[in-house]
Amino acid sequence: MESPVSLALPPRVRFPGISSAAFEHPADRAALQALRRTPGLDRLLKWMSDMGAERYLRIFFTADSIRVSPRQCSRLYNDLREACSILDVKEPDFYIMQHPVPNAFTFGMQKHTIVMTTSLIDLLNETERLEVIGHELGHIKAEHMLYRTMAIVLGTLLQELAGGMALPGAIVTRALTYALFEWFRKSELTADRAGLLTVQDADTCISGLMKLVGGSQKLMDELNTDEFVKQADLYEDMDEDLLGIYYKFVMVRWQTHPFPSVRARELKEWAQTEQYLRLLRGDYPRTNPEAGKRTCPTCGAVALNVSHRFCQECGSPLNPVGATS
Repeated sequence: MESPVSLALPPRVRFPGISSAAFEHPADRAALQALRRTPGLDRLLKWMSDMGAERYLRIFFTADSIRVSPRQCSRLYNDLREACSILDVKEPDFYIMQHPVPNAFTFGMQKHTIVMTTSLIDLLNETERLEVIGHELGHIKAEHMLYRTMAIVLGTLLQELAGGMALPGAIVTRALTYALFEWFRKSELTADRAGLLTVQDADTCISGLMKLVGGSQKLMDELNTDEFVKQADLYEDMDEDLLGIYYKFVMVRWQTHPFPSVRARELKEWAQTEQYLRLLRGDYPRTNPEAGKRTCPTCGAVALNVSHRFCQECGSPLNPVGATS
């Protein structure tokens, strides 16, 4: 009896030299530009970084989690290598954390680190896990790390300070905190696109999002991605009066992620655009060579984005493009 013929999947497209501008979501770009115009914010973030938050986290995960490597959880490490090869990103550290809530996140300005919980690993299939790794690498590629590492810490601090402030100061503090979390949510849309570029299948990305909000091993084969995307339309239709708009504001103001159905629809729509198809054909913006000529005078990191005025690794001021470092 002849064995059945197996149909090998085509190899995934690689994107050597790709710039984050190729997949950056417009809402992310606009929100980040607004943040960067906030006087003194970059210096405040650098001050908080110098307080040692990143070092604290690195000590904790080194002592209380599993570090993924070629000799430790090699399948996950191979996924990391695959995603880094596709998106042309230097390999970060990678840890597995025992936790009942499915989650993954990235931190670190001096050294980038991805953390994935055991419950997320158990919930997703191999391709969905690869998408999550690509999503987290998207934050690194798009140079979100300075702001993301400190946003939650700063947001928490500002919320606590606001309670003891006079009314004008409290209003300003609240406004800054809302702006931070607004950008944080928009940055997830950019990272979602990086995840899609990694696995190159929108349904895989959406099925992973579905499992995060309603994953059950008994119902996996009954999940319908198209029906889930439709929920985003229903959610939008609930803006019919001021009360609905107010409820939405209260729900999302401190959230770090947009609602999953909204993220699913954004991905589905982007996967059908000419921009995405051009990327798969190898037609995409490369890293700006002029930006690569700048190095941080404090830590020596290469600045890959011409629009940045401060180092995304340590927060120090950068020389203008074309100036002598």
